[in-house]
Amino acid sequence: MAPGTDRPEHVPDVLPEILLLADDPKPDAPTVLANGLWYKYRTSLHWGWKVWDNAIASLRQVPLMTEDINRRHVIALRYSQFLLHVDQHLPAGIDVHVLQWCLGTGKAEILALTADAWDVCSVILLFLCAHGALSTTTLLRGLVYPAWRLCASSTAGHPVQLPILFIQSAIRLFDSLILQEETQVSSTIPFSLLDTHRIHSRRQDAFCEPHFPLLVAEMPTLLLIECNDSVPSELRTTARNLRVRTCESREFRQAAYRDLDVIRKAFEQPIQSGSIGEALFEPLVNALKVILSDSSEGQSLSCGKFQKL
Repeated sequence: MAPGTDRPEHVPDVLPEILLLADDPKPDAPTVLANGLWYKYRTSLHWGWKVWDNAIASLRQVPLMTEDINRRHVIALRYSQFLLHVDQHLPAGIDVHVLQWCLGTGKAEILALTADAWDVCSVILLFLCAHGALSTTTLLRGLVYPAWRLCASSTAGHPVQLPILFIQSAIRLFDSLILQEETQVSSTIPFSLLDTHRIHSRRQDAFCEPHFPLLVAEMPTLLLIECNDSVPSELRTTARNLRVRTCESREFRQAAYRDLDVIRKAFEQPIQSGSIGEALFEPLVNALKVILSDSSEGQSLSCGKFQKL
């Protein structure tokens, strides 16, 4: 699994055989390709990263190959099986490579995804999460949280061109990974209770150390989105609903009561750092009450009047 690297094999930036997998319907094609790439490039420390990069680039082409959503998802599942086999060939798995990719050069690739490409990629992300190749926390840290922060950074005085599609897709991904009771890997294949159970099991990592403080710290970020007049109203409403549903969830509240100090620090930080204005102090306190109260957040909180963050 971890051969010597005294003379590591060079992995080219473009691996055309990965794109060709889309048109190879043979049942063993994903396994054969994964085994072949491992045998050829196994001495390279970065071959997993290169494979992932090429896979996402290939998936961007899938919507151009067919307008049939069923066929797209069949191709997506083919790539899912391929990447699962690649994960099994890597000593530390593919998860660490995906996180590095998302936080590094993959940012540009992510922003370039169309709605149809996101639909294809979401199938793969959920499949790999359900099968343990990708962790829930990697997808949150690499895709979801950066999208929220980017959205929250838009202000009236310093407008940012918001990648709405990326933000909406990240919100849907969070909903599937953390909140949905019945998560489907694909909308075109039969519902799998086993996949749902697996995703539910993986989501527990988000509510445990060391990740839970990161999740809590993003609740004020959602508040900044919903109170930001520079953000489209529909997106602001979605952010509010997502925050309230998260904070009222049983898993979140159980984790919060295990360590109330984490909650306090997360909600004090925006005030102490001076990153928010006084107009947001009250909404921040109300958001904190959602976590500490057994009742749902009322409808009296309106952030539309707060124009400056």
